[in-house]
Amino acid sequence: MTETALLQSALHADSGNTLFSLFHPRSIAFIGASERPNTPASRGLRNCLRHGFKGRLYPINPKYPQLFGVACYPALADLPEVPELVMIALSAEMTLNAVAECKAAGVKTVVVCSAGWEEQGPEGVERARRLQQIMDGAQMRMLGPNCLGAGNPAEGLCLGYNSSFESMAHVRKGRVGLVTQSGAMMGGLLLNGEDAGADIGLYAHVGNAMDIGMEELAQYMLEDLEIDVVALMIEGLRQPKRFVEVARHALAIGKPLVVFKAGASELGRQAVMSHTGALAGSDEIFTAVCREQGILRVLESEDLLSTAAALAQWKNKQRVGQGGLLVFTLSGGAASILADECADAGVPVPELSASTLQKLAAILPSYVKASNPLDVGGAVFSDPELPRHALAIALEDEAIDSVLWVGVGAPRDERSQLWLNQALDVIATSDKASTIIPVSGYVQEVGFERARAMGIPVARSLRASAQLNGFARKFNQPNGPQGVSGAGLPELPNIEGLIDEVQSKGLLKSLGIPVPESRVASSAAEVANCARALAGTVVVKGLARGIAHKSEHGLVALNLGTPEAAQAAAEKMQAQAPELEFLGFLVERMAARGVEVVLGIKRDPAFGPVLMFGLGGISVELFKDVAFGMCPLSREAARELIGLTKAAALLRGSRGQPKADEEALIDAMVRLSQFAAYHADRLAEMDVNPVIVLPQGQGVLALDAMIACDAAP
Repeated sequence: MTETALLQSALHADSGNTLFSLFHPRSIAFIGASERPNTPASRGLRNCLRHGFKGRLYPINPKYPQLFGVACYPALADLPEVPELVMIALSAEMTLNAVAECKAAGVKTVVVCSAGWEEQGPEGVERARRLQQIMDGAQMRMLGPNCLGAGNPAEGLCLGYNSSFESMAHVRKGRVGLVTQSGAMMGGLLLNGEDAGADIGLYAHVGNAMDIGMEELAQYMLEDLEIDVVALMIEGLRQPKRFVEVARHALAIGKPLVVFKAGASELGRQAVMSHTGALAGSDEIFTAVCREQGILRVLESEDLLSTAAALAQWKNKQRVGQGGLLVFTLSGGAASILADECADAGVPVPELSASTLQKLAAILPSYVKASNPLDVGGAVFSDPELPRHALAIALEDEAIDSVLWVGVGAPRDERSQLWLNQALDVIATSDKASTIIPVSGYVQEVGFERARAMGIPVARSLRASAQLNGFARKFNQPNGPQGVSGAGLPELPNIEGLIDEVQSKGLLKSLGIPVPESRVASSAAEVANCARALAGTVVVKGLARGIAHKSEHGLVALNLGTPEAAQAAAEKMQAQAPELEFLGFLVERMAARGVEVVLGIKRDPAFGPVLMFGLGGISVELFKDVAFGMCPLSREAARELIGLTKAAALLRGSRGQPKADEEALIDAMVRLSQFAAYHADRLAEMDVNPVIVLPQGQGVLALDAMIACDAAP
């Protein structure tokens, strides 16, 4: 066991951590190993032998005196010691007895490989219940079942048993922890990552996660002194609240959490009453969680380990985010593409200082422009050493905190290898983060081995390189404060289902969100008197039982200038919709013009209430230009939501228009989010659409509101 592992062993023992034996076992037994080299337990044993595991290895099978040069034992009870870790690779039914035997013997951790549990119908569900019954009350921990295992390359531990693991060498020790919910994907990620230089420190596949889950493994890896970045391959969250806690812990200790989540698209969504419910799918909400909690979400699985490894490799470099990116290229076309990719990734490509430009001009031929991006491709054939000198000068510029070197040819010929080595020579002397990108060839090229050995990321594409730099900047930005609970929040009425607009607006008013002055008429005949009392242009809305969106049923009439016109509009509504049960009419003073936005609430089954913000009125469904935030929001989070939509330009005075009262809007967003968090158990959906944001200093006005509630407990 390494010195660091011994230190961590003491630390984990003090803290009562129970996962240490999964990654640092002093002894491992393999139940189900056989002469067949490609069975799961045999592969686990062979991999540990091949990688030089320093502890004791005990294959268990009564048929053999030894396996693969290691003494084999008939049963667990025949071992000279109780193994700390046991890999069980038997049928699901036989696994039950093996787990019970391990529990009785005092084994610390078992890895259960077999399928045949919840994923295989009623019989599997019943078998899983029996396995859970065995584990109940046990101090022993279990990874799986239906699990591909775990590994720690630094100690020669490798229990993975699909074909990808047969080719892994684990030559370099990485500082990335990987947890996956897909076994096959784990093997592919690790092998491709190793070939490309994205080296690993710890890894585990959770399988069915009956005991040890993804969130607990991520927490363990974050606390590991040898791990700088944790990467997660997610199919679905079993413990969403704990996932958020892990993300907050990662931020607090300065270790990036990088995730790839499968299942972004949805084949269908449940019927919902609100715009928010229609637009807020699980993936949109997961994206919001990642943004708010500082989680770096890659959109392609190929970028998961490469991004995590690059961030780990940059840990001891100058902090990315204080300056901008130097794009040094031998291709003008690549520079043009990168300009767009960097803009999308939020990566600044700053101008170089006058001093740097002057130094570059002194060595560059007249037909090469000194700038950023710096394209020296046209001059390399006349002066092969020019790229070395130009890069060294540009990299010293104070406006630059990182560099992307873009080659042209794959590093297979003498000239391409020369230019790559020049770049590596210069980069090696700098403390600025760097990335290499081949325009031709692939990241696993033998010619990039020097870069891999130096810990310099080789990106797979121009887009991936820009996004990597953007992730580093995003992580290094200070995260805003969490929202806080509100005070003086109104109670929901004791109603199940839809709360009518009158009561909904009453709640808004209690929250301090202004609504138009109004009167309620019990019949069409009373509408004229209500309009007369409001004195001016009015709006009439029909209140019908069970109708959430009145305009879709012709129950809204605008710009009614006389009491008689208001009453006529109400009568027309009744005549055109005789099938509806009218409860009365809402007569409101016509609102002043302003910027129309929408505020909405949806209770997500995983993360609880979320607030939606975007362009309001009919624009919300038409353009779907919306953003989501977890409730309760801080003022900073509310402002960020506004900035994520095109509504921001309208609110902030687009094309010479007066600025809207953004501060009043933020007040309303925060207050509404606090209300939603306070009523998280009952408030199912809410739409406030449109909200008119008036000119600066004049506030907001909520013109329509709909609330849907669960029954009171």
